[in-house]
Amino acid sequence: MFRYLWVLALLLSCSVGANAQNPCRLTLSGTVVDNQAKPLVGVAVRNTSNNSVVYTDRQGLFKLQNQCAGEQTVTFSFLGYDTVQRIISLPTQQNLRIVMNVGVVHVQDVTVTGIQSEHITSSRHHLLEETKQEFRAKPLAEMLSQIAGVSQLNTGSSIAKPVINGLHSNRVLLLNHGVRQEGQQWGAEHAPEIDPFTADRLEVIKGAEGVRYGADALGGVIISTANPIDPSKISGRVDLLGQSNGRGGVGNIRLEGGISKIPNLGWRIQASGKKIGNLQTTEYVLGNTGVEELNLSGLLQYNKGNHDLEFYYSHFGTNLGIFYGAHVSTLDDILANIERGRPSSTYDFTYNIASPRQRVDHDLAKIKWVYTLSGQTKLETQFALQRNRRKEYDLRRVMSDDTPMADMSLTTQTLDIALKSGHHRIGIDGMLQVNNNVPGTGTTPIIPNFDNHNLGVYAITQQHWGKFHGELGARYDYRYFDVAGFRYDYSSIDENGIVRQYLLTDRRHFHNWSGSAGLAYHASPAWTWKTNLGLAWRAPSANELYSDGLHHGSGTYEVGDPNLASERGFKWVNSILFKSENIAITTDLYAQYIKNYIYATPNPDSVRQTIRGTFPVFNYRQQDAFFYGVDLQLDWQINTAWSYTLKGSLVRARDLENHTYFPFIPADRIHQSIKWQYGTESENYIRLAHVFVDRQRRFDPATDYTQPPAAYHLFNAFASARLPIKQRNIQVNLGVENIFNVLYKDYMDRMRYFSHQMGRNITLGFTFQF
Repeated sequence: MFRYLWVLALLLSCSVGANAQNPCRLTLSGTVVDNQAKPLVGVAVRNTSNNSVVYTDRQGLFKLQNQCAGEQTVTFSFLGYDTVQRIISLPTQQNLRIVMNVGVVHVQDVTVTGIQSEHITSSRHHLLEETKQEFRAKPLAEMLSQIAGVSQLNTGSSIAKPVINGLHSNRVLLLNHGVRQEGQQWGAEHAPEIDPFTADRLEVIKGAEGVRYGADALGGVIISTANPIDPSKISGRVDLLGQSNGRGGVGNIRLEGGISKIPNLGWRIQASGKKIGNLQTTEYVLGNTGVEELNLSGLLQYNKGNHDLEFYYSHFGTNLGIFYGAHVSTLDDILANIERGRPSSTYDFTYNIASPRQRVDHDLAKIKWVYTLSGQTKLETQFALQRNRRKEYDLRRVMSDDTPMADMSLTTQTLDIALKSGHHRIGIDGMLQVNNNVPGTGTTPIIPNFDNHNLGVYAITQQHWGKFHGELGARYDYRYFDVAGFRYDYSSIDENGIVRQYLLTDRRHFHNWSGSAGLAYHASPAWTWKTNLGLAWRAPSANELYSDGLHHGSGTYEVGDPNLASERGFKWVNSILFKSENIAITTDLYAQYIKNYIYATPNPDSVRQTIRGTFPVFNYRQQDAFFYGVDLQLDWQINTAWSYTLKGSLVRARDLENHTYFPFIPADRIHQSIKWQYGTESENYIRLAHVFVDRQRRFDPATDYTQPPAAYHLFNAFASARLPIKQRNIQVNLGVENIFNVLYKDYMDRMRYFSHQMGRNITLGFTFQF
C-alpha cells in the first residue's frame, strides 16, 4: 500500500515540477451557458493578456491551451449577450462555468480581429475550422462553397472562382488581410490569388456592401483575416497533405513570436507549396491539368501607447495547365468534341505542365497605422501596393512556346483613411490602377492598356434601441477610365483574309451613389431577425468594354461592347436565425434587381477561326436582371455524440427584357451530413456527407452550345483524430471524395462542353501545432 502511495506522490511531484518549469503549458477550460442553463455555441473566449482566442462548441465547452500561470483576464463575448469578464488565477482555477445574460448587440461583438461588429444587420457567415481542415488542399473557392449560398464557377477541376447568390468575378469583392484584392479577376477562369493558409478566419457577407467597401460589391464580400500575434512565445504549425487524384500534395509551415528586446513587437512568417499532376475523371485522364504553387507571407505587428502599426507582405505564385481538349484546330473538331462531351484523345498521367497554361504572380504589401485619439475614437490609415503579373501560354507555330500569348502587368495602389468613433464611421479611399500589356508576345492583347482612377467618400452609423439595432450608410464614388489599345474591324478584310486593326483610344467617366439601411431585432434568446437593403454599383471592366480576341486561358474568343453602361444593383436580404439547446437554423431570403446587368453569353451561331485554331465566341451583353432565392442551414445536435447538418440553396435569375434566363447561374443544390464525435475532443469525429446538384432547368437554348448536364449525387466521407505526442498534438484528417467514383458534369464548369469532373479522390493530412 505504501509503495503505491509513494509512486503516486512521486508522479504528483513530477507533475508539479513540470508545471513549474513550463508555466505557460496550462489549460483553462469550462462551459458557457445562458441564464436558462442552455449551452451557448460560438462564444468568443479571449485571454486579453496574450490575445489567444477560442470558441465554444455545441456543448458550450471551450479550452484555452498553453496558458501561463498567474492572474489572467478572460472575456466571454457573444452577439446579443452582455460581455462577461473574469480575472482567473492559474493553475488554481482551471474549470469554469460562465453564465451570460441577454444584452444588446453593441457591447463588443468580439471576433478574432478584436473590433466591434461592423455588420450587425448583414447576413454574415464564417467557415468552420473543421471545414478548413478538411479542405486545406483545395482552392479558396471550393472551401467557401461549403457555406450555404456560395458555389463556384469552374474552368476544369483546378480553377475555381467563388459565386455568391449567383454573382461572381467583379461583383464579389475579396478583402485579403484588410486590402481589397485587385488582380485580373474579370476572367471567369482567373482564380483568386489568395493562399488559404494565410487565413485564420474566412467570412462571407451576402449583401450589396457598396457603402463600406466601395464599387463592385454587388453580390457580397469575402473577408480573409489572420489572428493577432502573441509576442510572449514562439509558436507555429506545420501542415502536410496528400491526395490520390493527381498524385500530389500540399505543404505549409508557419512560425510566429516576438523579440524580447522589443516587447510590443510580434512577427509571423509563413510559406506553402503545392504540386499536383494530371487529374482524372472516372474513365480518363484530363491532359495538362497539373498545378504548381509557391506562396510566402510575412507580418509585423507593433503597438505602443495609442499607436498600432502593422506591416504585411504576401506573394502568391502559381503555374497551372489548361485542359488540352479545349483547344482544337477546326470547326468540325470543336462541334464534334461538344457533341461527344469528352476528349477525342487519350492522355497519360504526368506532372509536366505544358502549353496551354497560365503563370500568375501576385505581390501584396501594406502598412496600416491606427491611432487612438480617445476612448472609442480611432483614426485608421492604410496604404497598400499590389502587383499582378499574368502570363498565358499557348502552342505556337512561329515563336517559342515559352513566349506568352498574353502578358499583362497590373499595378494597384490604394489609400484608405477612416475615423471611427463609437458606432459611427466616416472615411475616404482612393485607388490608382495601371494595366500594361508587356510587349514581345507577337499577338494583339485581348484587353487594352488602361489607367483606372477611383475616389470614394462614405459615412456609416449604428443606432441601438433595446432589442432593435439599426445601421445606415451612404457613399459616393467617382471612376475615371483611360484606355489605349487595338481592336479588330471585321467589316474590313483584305484579299489575304486578314482582318484590319485600328487604334482604340477612349476615356470614360463613371460615378454613382451607394447606400445601405439595415435592422436587427432580437425577439428572444432563440429568435433573431435581420433585414438589410443595399444599393451598390459597378462600372464595366476593360474586358467587357474592349475585349476582342482569343482568351487562351479558357479557350474562348471574347468580344466586348464599348457602349456598356454601369450596373446598379438593389439587394434586399432577410435573415431569420433560430437557436435552441440542440437546433440552430439560419435562413437567408434575398431579392436583387440589377439594372444593366452585364454577362458573357455563348453565341452558338458563331465560332472564330484564328491561326491557333477554332474557338467558340462569347459576346458581352447587357439587360435588366432580377435575382432571387433562398439559402438554408440547419444544425441538429441529436445527442452528445451525433449531429446532423443540412444546407440548401436555390437562385433564380431572370432577363426582365426578354423574359428568359441568364447563362451560368447555379442550379439548385443540397448538402447534408451526419457526424459521429467520439471521445471528448471536438477534433475526433467521422462524418458522412451527401451532395445533390439538380440539373439547371432554367436556361435559354438559343444562347448555349449544348443542353445543361444531368443532375448528380456525390457521397463523401471525412474522419479526423487528435493524437497526443509528447505534450503536443497532431491532428490527422482523412477524406474520400466521390466515394462511388461517379462520372458527372457540373453546369457551372466552363469545360463541361469537353470533359467531365474529377473522379474519386482520397486525401490524407497532418497538422502539427507547437
